[in-house]
Parts: sequence; C-alpha cells; structure tokens
Amino acid sequence: MSTTLTINLDSETLRLAEQEARAHQTTLPDVVTCQLKVMARNWQDSRAGNTPVTDSLRGAVKLPPHFDERASLTEELLKKHAIQG
Repeated sequence: MSTTLTINLDSETLRLAEQEARAHQTTLPDVVTCQLKVMARNWQDSRAGNTPVTDSLRGAVKLPPHFDERASLTEELLKKHAIQG
C-alpha cells in the first residue's frame, strides 16, 4: 500500500536530497523512504535495547576506580556551552 506524504524542505536540503537520488540512480521518494526505514529501524532497536554500536564500545575505555562521571560530564557541558562555573 502506498500513501502520499507532503513535506516542506528548505531549498538546500531539497537540493542535497535530489543530488543523492541522482547519485544512486533512484527517485527522491525512494531516498526519503529508505531514510525513514533506517530511522524507524534504529528507533525500534533502541527501544528494544538493541544498540550494537554502543554495545561494542561498552568497556572500551578504562577509567580510574574513583572516577566521577557526573562531575566530568558537568564540567564538559559547561565548557561546551561556555558557561563559567
């Protein structure tokens, strides 16, 4: 079954999407459909707790025994947003 969807895009996004469609010798609706399928699958996997990339990285970094993750995250967010602490 096929349904019509109307979306509003800025001209640059539309230009890039059309360029992508041409590069893959497909149509703009096919590009949008493919991207929506990927996003939906990722959302479903995430909700189900299936996060292969994150899971593969888990434990890759060894932290000191008394490392304060919350304090470190707070410090980095303050730096990122240029907030004086």
